[in-house]
Amino acid sequence: MSDSGSHYPLPNVGSLSRLPTEHGLKAIVAMSPENFAYVTGAYIMTVRDIRPRQGFAVLPSKGEPAALVCSIERQQMEVESWIKDIRVYTEFVDEPVDALVALLKDKGVTSGKVGIDLDYLPVNSFRRLSSLLPDLELIDTHPAISAVRAIKSNDEVAYLEKTTKQTHRAVLDAMSASKLGETERVMANRIATGIINNGADGIRFLVFGSGQRSSQTHALASEKVTRQGEIIRLDVAGTYGAWCSDLARTYSTGKPTALQSDTYAALWEIQTATINMVRPGMAAEEPFYYCKQRFEQAKMTFTMPHIGHSLGVELHETPLLRPGEKRKLEEGMVINIEPLITDSVGETYHLEDLFVVTANGPRLLTMGFAPKQIPVIGQSVSP
Repeated sequence: MSDSGSHYPLPNVGSLSRLPTEHGLKAIVAMSPENFAYVTGAYIMTVRDIRPRQGFAVLPSKGEPAALVCSIERQQMEVESWIKDIRVYTEFVDEPVDALVALLKDKGVTSGKVGIDLDYLPVNSFRRLSSLLPDLELIDTHPAISAVRAIKSNDEVAYLEKTTKQTHRAVLDAMSASKLGETERVMANRIATGIINNGADGIRFLVFGSGQRSSQTHALASEKVTRQGEIIRLDVAGTYGAWCSDLARTYSTGKPTALQSDTYAALWEIQTATINMVRPGMAAEEPFYYCKQRFEQAKMTFTMPHIGHSLGVELHETPLLRPGEKRKLEEGMVINIEPLITDSVGETYHLEDLFVVTANGPRLLTMGFAPKQIPVIGQSVSP
């Protein structure tokens, strides 16, 4: 973990520091909420939640890095970030971009190529920055920082394993305590409470739908009362500063039909087989095509645009497991694989587990795969 005072993992400082030179840039400015949090090692919630209150992490090709935040965030930055040069601006008095310009000038960066998160930088900020420093050529370096983030350190893997197991434990406990006749909201709230009690500081999302509502991709829990013989599909994530967890499971409310049992079992076979085939060196699209082939062999309809994604400070990091993604999977990548299927009566099943890619194949970061046979609410499930 970070020795900077933060309880979040320290970023790959060495790789980040080399990026400007490797890409022929005078400096890189990380300012999207995800890249700012990753580069600085500090989680400043207002950078994410209050868009005008911008934060900037500046990595020059020469000299020491610096971070710029709203003045009210100085103390937290000084405690959590590995960056020692902390600059501030005063909200409603200073324009954040003007303060960034002053910082860049102080670092001797007034012309040439400078990287910044162009997929996040607001147009007004882009125009102001360009007018104040017209000799800068702004280059999108979000992909470059994303590439560094894709390979997780041992500390990052350990952190994601801890948060993922905390979330998984909350789901197991909540669903074993649930019973027929409760509303979706009661069950979902039980999961949310468990996630937070187990160590999260918030809920990123909580998808929860029963019966026909299970087919809504991102259904929020409702006051619908669960009935016997229904499918429950849940997909949940806790927040841990800038980091998050992500887990999906499928349950029966009791007395599953043959269709439900068979569909679930087939999905379990496909998901576990797809995870187990992952090896470093294969293109990120290969697990997608393998999963698609398994669906076709099982005579199940396959409609997914991707079957999984990397996870870290963003919910969907690169690489995604999708057609056309040629990037090779590497040791240290942390990935979710999450196929889902809708049966002939309109109920949807979903399984999702997180793992780290190793030289010997995938190592699960959840507490274990879902049960091979569809679990039933109110019954204890051993991971």
